Amino acid sequence: MKLKSVVTRTLAAIAVLSLSAAPVAVGSALAAGPAVILIVNTEAVFAQSKVGQSIRTQFQEQAKKLQAESTKAEEKLQADAKKLSDDRALLSQEDLQKKFQALQKNEMEHQQSMQEKGQALQLGVQQANAKVEAALRPIFAEVMKEKGGTVLFDQSVIVAGGSDLDISAEVLKRLNEKLTTVEVKPVSLAELQAQQKNDN
Repeated sequence: MKLKSVVTRTLAAIAVLSLSAAPVAVGSALAAGPAVILIVNTEAVFAQSKVGQSIRTQFQEQAKKLQAESTKAEEKLQADAKKLSDDRALLSQEDLQKKFQALQKNEMEHQQSMQEKGQALQLGVQQANAKVEAALRPIFAEVMKEKGGTVLFDQSVIVAGGSDLDISAEVLKRLNEKLTTVEVKPVSLAELQAQQKNDN
């Protein structure tokens, strides 16, 4: 379970932005002359921002708790399996089969539970990242307007150069002023679908 991949996927939506808040203005600017291109390193902004660090810390703490919970459950399953092996000579074939099936069921339920909890944490991180993205969009628009930019590219799509066009530092400064933390709250797929249904 890697936070970086989740963050990258979420922020990919803002990798290339052309002042979506003002499409008419952008269209006019492009028609009037060549595009004024600016660059932002969204990954660096997220990593260095207070809110990004908060999300990362919360994710790591919750992932660590999940791992500890999983380890504890697996140790119990192993102990139960050893006990069943030790007691097999004392049990009838029917009782042995029942206990073995119960053990298999417990193992499957554990695996499913851990998978669901891991997925819920991933979805919780994605929701937190979405709030950061929502906060970044108006910041992008503000800085672009001040700099006279018409198109904003993410650093990941730039092959070389462009350091003089980079607005990452200013974006980072404003993001830190605007948003310092977002709660990472695990959300199940069913809860997410219900939220989306209510939003619609």
